[in-house]
Amino acid sequence: MSARKAALWTATEIAQRLAAPDRLVPVVTAEANRDSPPGMAPRAPWSPLSLSDGYPGLALLFAELAHVDDHHRRHAHAYLAAATGHLATGAADALYAGLPALAFAARCARRGPGDYANLLDRLDQHLAAGLRARLAVEKERLDAGRSGMPGPVYDVIGGICGVTRYVLGWLPSERDLLLDSLTYLVRLTEPVAAHGHVVPGWWVLGPPTLGQRSRYPRGHFNLGLAHGVPGVMALLALAVEAGVEVGGQAEAVARIAEWVLDWRVDDCHWPAAVPFDVEAAGGPVPARANPAWCYGTAGVTRALFLAGRALNRADWRRAAVDALSAAVRDTTAMADCGLCHGWAGLLHVAWRTARDSGDRELAAHLPGLADRVLGHFDPVAPFGYRSDDAGGQRGPDRAGFLEGAAGIALALHTWATDDDPATDWERALLLR
Repeated sequence: MSARKAALWTATEIAQRLAAPDRLVPVVTAEANRDSPPGMAPRAPWSPLSLSDGYPGLALLFAELAHVDDHHRRHAHAYLAAATGHLATGAADALYAGLPALAFAARCARRGPGDYANLLDRLDQHLAAGLRARLAVEKERLDAGRSGMPGPVYDVIGGICGVTRYVLGWLPSERDLLLDSLTYLVRLTEPVAAHGHVVPGWWVLGPPTLGQRSRYPRGHFNLGLAHGVPGVMALLALAVEAGVEVGGQAEAVARIAEWVLDWRVDDCHWPAAVPFDVEAAGGPVPARANPAWCYGTAGVTRALFLAGRALNRADWRRAAVDALSAAVRDTTAMADCGLCHGWAGLLHVAWRTARDSGDRELAAHLPGLADRVLGHFDPVAPFGYRSDDAGGQRGPDRAGFLEGAAGIALALHTWATDDDPATDWERALLLR
């Protein structure tokens, strides 16, 4: 069996195992399947209204597969319907959690303007209101001259960039809101004064994750696409390509791009975050992160490539492709297979960037990356894959989009067919 056929078979097998919500949920919520994130109590890797680990994320897989096999439409609809039972508990200001997650999945699943129209009308109103509220809080902070934010409120997963990507792609009636968001993000890139230094305006007061306060006593500057300023760069670049610009947008993209390039490690890797004092001193460069989508080379280079394409900077595009090509040859530390921080995410970003750039060297690495993902398939695991930690220990069974089997299936299916996805699920990762 060829690698592409094996990838297509594996994606199909995963989909068969994920097709029934009533059989899936008891597996992921079982007491023995709990996860133990650092600094947090054990919990099930499942949240009903999550794009990462919930019904909306599963709907993304079946919405995409329905364009190949129409019977998957009913599976997508079943997951969307299950999600609607939890609307009363959903927030409205983060793409990966709550009402925006369901709205995103429904947008990907719809085939015509009448599909899910009433649901989307309601969800879009809440989503827009949630984004306005977050922008108002940040505008008040910036107007008051308060440098630094308590958390990465601008990020893709839980912040302004993720919801703004939704507005940019699907809500043309909310142009004023889109312009307000872009204006805020441009303003966020302007330098600020703090602790006797001038530093980038995207300074976050706390550590990147729980339990890291000692490493980041005065906060950090985040270099991950999921939670950091590369997400801002990608969003601003995508808006330029869509013909939506505000004053200073190109300059903001350039400001981020040059800062990102300054923090390269070995020309092809990036740290997850830069402590405040390291940024203020100009070094030394922190240890590199794995080349993943959330943190590391895959996500950073995709954002840099988008910036280079939007602003016609061949040097940025070349730097992005070269770094990604080098990183895929040096990935011994990767343990997981998910889209977020594993092999499937690296495979998909490399495939997308090779396709957009036409770079043959990068494309030549894709079969090897696909083999890495395929090699982790476990027929005994309920969904074909289990999450692994950096030490190679078995983690819980994850069904979802960002860290679980559904996302792995999407990456394998896309590589196997070697064609642009029929839906817009890549927007959730700010890859397009």
